[in-house]
Amino acid sequence: MNNATNIMNGMDDETFPHSVAGAMAEAVRAAPLDPMTERFMKSRLMTRVRDLERGDVTSTVRPDQGEWEKFSPRIKMKVLRREADGTSMSYLLKLEPGAFLVPHKHSIDEECVVLEGEVTIGSELVGPGSYHLAPRGLVHQPIRSEHGAILFVRGKEPSWRHTAVKETLRAILR
Repeated sequence: MNNATNIMNGMDDETFPHSVAGAMAEAVRAAPLDPMTERFMKSRLMTRVRDLERGDVTSTVRPDQGEWEKFSPRIKMKVLRREADGTSMSYLLKLEPGAFLVPHKHSIDEECVVLEGEVTIGSELVGPGSYHLAPRGLVHQPIRSEHGAILFVRGKEPSWRHTAVKETLRAILR
């Protein structure tokens, strides 16, 4: 099939005359791309292919969707998204009153936004809308919540066993 036939097959006869479609199709010629444009277009195409392979390009998790899983005695976690390669994830942490996270290290940067309530990170009290960055490799100060809080976190999957064991021992020794 030539260009004119391809174009005309996609046209509605009543809205677009065949003679015009044919003339337009004959005017279209293959044009080589410069190397930079070709690389850019290939990169965009491959990104779209990867997005399609991962599933939906966009994703929405509503408040009543997903499951809150027990992370430790006073903390629940709801996973919003995991990277297929395991490099990072997005999740919510729901801290009950008196909840405590022990000091720990991160293998990648961890970002946190307080959505509800207040938490104390080290000696700093942070509330709703506050953003906190825990850089990779540094020891994260302890996190505690006197009245409860919900946090959005983006980082590496937390080591719940390590945290749960320490928090359980701390609760028993209270």
